[in-house]
Amino acid sequence: MRLFILTFLLTFTSISLNAQDWSTEKHQYGKLYEGYVIDNEGNKIEGFIKYRNRYIMQLEVIFFKVNDSKSPKKKYLAQNLSEYKVADKLYRVIPHSGGAGMLMRGNLVVNGEGCIKEYVWYKRSSSYNKLKKRQGELDEDFAERKFPSTHIYFKDGDGSAITKTYFKDDFAKKMSKYVSINKVLAKKVKSKKNGYTKLLDIDRIFEEYNKDCQ
Repeated sequence: MRLFILTFLLTFTSISLNAQDWSTEKHQYGKLYEGYVIDNEGNKIEGFIKYRNRYIMQLEVIFFKVNDSKSPKKKYLAQNLSEYKVADKLYRVIPHSGGAGMLMRGNLVVNGEGCIKEYVWYKRSSSYNKLKKRQGELDEDFAERKFPSTHIYFKDGDGSAITKTYFKDDFAKKMSKYVSINKVLAKKVKSKKNGYTKLLDIDRIFEEYNKDCQ
């Protein structure tokens, strides 16, 4: 059992890290990579998608039927899709757009299993075009300044996604309500049982919720 759990955790960690790996050594911006789109009617269309920066790929998809950037292309807006994938990046379209209302946008999947799923949303810095790389700064650190990231959580059946800051004030009340379907878990949170009391415990709480949810 311990070996199984360890294997699962290592696999999940690998998937999570790969989803957020934007190294240009792995994938090149502007190149086409195998992928697919699923429209709002559930039709899956396989082909090739242009790999672009982490912000713009949340908003639109440049799709090709064949692996040739000179061939006819089609632009899909994220809100007209339910899911899409390019290379190792899987997006699901959920009601979250970085604070600009509850617009439907593509959010990068970090953990797509269970009833509470985890995503990443990348915001574009207001000074995006003026930022300069600092001396000795790593490429990814520079990219994070240009495109700050926020982890998003979306529970099946909810009308909107949330971030950790939602629980910042009155953690016990808000979290116990959020997981109220699981009465045992909600009680642990509400009674402030050790390990169920603060923002740092969210991953543990959501993992327990997902283990028992239908």
